[in-house]
Amino acid sequence: MSLPIQIVLVEDDTLLRDSLASYLTLVGFLVVAVGDGLSLYRLLGEHKFAVAIINLGLPDEDGTILVSYLRRNTDCLIIVITAHDTLDTRIECYRVGADLFLGKPVDGCELAAAIASLAGRRATVVEPPLPRRVAHSPTWTLVTRQRALVSPASQRVELAVKECQLLTALVGEPGRTAKRAMLLEAIYGLKDKNTERALDTLVRRTRRKIEVATSITAPILTEHGVGYTFVANIHVVED
Repeated sequence: MSLPIQIVLVEDDTLLRDSLASYLTLVGFLVVAVGDGLSLYRLLGEHKFAVAIINLGLPDEDGTILVSYLRRNTDCLIIVITAHDTLDTRIECYRVGADLFLGKPVDGCELAAAIASLAGRRATVVEPPLPRRVAHSPTWTLVTRQRALVSPASQRVELAVKECQLLTALVGEPGRTAKRAMLLEAIYGLKDKNTERALDTLVRRTRRKIEVATSITAPILTEHGVGYTFVANIHVVED
């Protein structure tokens, strides 16, 4: 039986941190997510991680310093993520010990596959690289006329009209990211600053409702700057 890979994610952007942590957890990794370098140092005194994912632009510490510290004091694999994707930045990160460099926006599916690939090279027992939709994941059911989402454990989540419209749009193209523009048009009929904010609020509210009703991490992944993806298997019925 394979053991889940333990990961520490250091990212100060709350939305990105939560969405990546949720996706990696959904596909079977054990994830601890923090927002600054100090929190990482504290964790390292108590836990051993197989993989560290480090954002360079942290509020209290240059990410390259964390990479250097991890390389000198641990044997974990190190993945750097940053919005400052330049050749000089990449070279510096590899020089201080990074194993992989990913520019933002970070795709959760690519990150999961990269983790599995890197860990596999160290002979860690892992699952194969993961597709966008979680292989063999339990199936959810969306009942559109009744505006209800049913979890794999048969827990029923009653949905408001726009929550149902959101989920219907998300599952319209299985395994693909639903673009923000498409979601805005499908749910609100127009795109402006107010509907942009309303969409983000709707996604947060829907996730929260699912998690409160089912005690399961809502399988809705944020693709920053792109849109949202429903990453679990789902069956859509009208009645």
